[in-house]
Amino acid sequence: MEEGFGYVQDVCADLQSGTITSIIVPGSNRFLSMITSSNDIVIEWQNIKCIGDDVILVEI
Repeated sequence: MEEGFGYVQDVCADLQSGTITSIIVPGSNRFLSMITSSNDIVIEWQNIKCIGDDVILVEI
């Protein structure tokens, strides 16, 4: 099943090692995501399978 989440909104990093630990994308309810970030989806770095010019493939 394919689903588009939107653009990467933020990243989380381990400042000690300098590595990215997860990416954050807006949740499915885009209206509420303008008001609050509680619908954000956090995708752990180990679930990212491929990063391209226009797409990031993840396993969820």
